[in-house]
Amino acid sequence: MLVLIAVLLALIPAVIIAYPFLRRGESAEWLDDESSPMATLQRRWEAALDGIRSAELEYAIGSLAEEDYHWLRRQYMREAAIVLRAMELEQEEEEALLTQIETETRRVRARVLGEDREVAGE
Repeated sequence: MLVLIAVLLALIPAVIIAYPFLRRGESAEWLDDESSPMATLQRRWEAALDGIRSAELEYAIGSLAEEDYHWLRRQYMREAAIVLRAMELEQEEEEALLTQIETETRRVRARVLGEDREVAGE
């Protein structure tokens, strides 16, 4: 009886330690999902949008020359177009996303210029 209890007490920690290795199949599925082509495209899309936003903001506050701003904007728009093509979006979805980009840049510009006007008015 004592031997049986000792074996059971030894098996409990062994099972607890081995459990993560036994569940390895589920975690591998999660890792594959993060490295999927669609996840990569999504990250590239977000990076392009963030680049456009930051270029717009820097230009609006005057820390970026007009020539540099136009160059950066072209580069980020090109990257966004490449990602859109890769995602194979339908025409309507593509237009909606491009409209979203333009709306976002106008919003950032209005916010920055509005803040600049308030500061200048003080």
